[in-house]
Amino acid sequence: MVEKMIEKLNSLSPMSGELSEKIRLLAVVESFNAGDIILKEGEVCRKASFIARGLTRSYYLNEDADITSRFMEEGSIVTAWISYYTQKPGNEFIEAVEDTTIVSLHYDDIQKLYALFPEFNTTVRKQVEHAFYLSEQRTQLLRKHTAEEKYKLFIQLHPSLMQRAQLKHIASYLGMNQETLSRVRANFAKRHS
Repeated sequence: MVEKMIEKLNSLSPMSGELSEKIRLLAVVESFNAGDIILKEGEVCRKASFIARGLTRSYYLNEDADITSRFMEEGSIVTAWISYYTQKPGNEFIEAVEDTTIVSLHYDDIQKLYALFPEFNTTVRKQVEHAFYLSEQRTQLLRKHTAEEKYKLFIQLHPSLMQRAQLKHIASYLGMNQETLSRVRANFAKRHS
């Protein structure tokens, strides 16, 4: 599992053998069952994790509503960005949607790797740029499109998630209620059958 993370990091920017070996020594592999909460609201996110297997979602509570903010599947980095960056308690949950295995590096270890291996700064910068790109993509999805356009873009960008995630979580991710998403899906299916 750690090797999958090393491959991912090398794909962002080639790392030296010494850096790769140090990451192998520091990495922690954890497994979660579907429905397990990986991080709770009010906790400090002290790690960045690579998803070796499975699917997670980030969500927050707004009044009594559960709002999905991100889905992360195999090959993704999962963390609670605001809490991780500030090292203060956050307001989001991270849940394993499926049985999930993650490979994590602790915040303090990542800071040490920056100092010991300047090349690691480039690798992580490229990952953070990608995370920012995905965040901006979602912002535009929510603000610039009709319900049907949101659905069409979602299935183009995340085709496997329609079978892997609950409809209510997809609906909240798209900024609509489940009934609207069901109607949009039915209309879309009629036009594309």
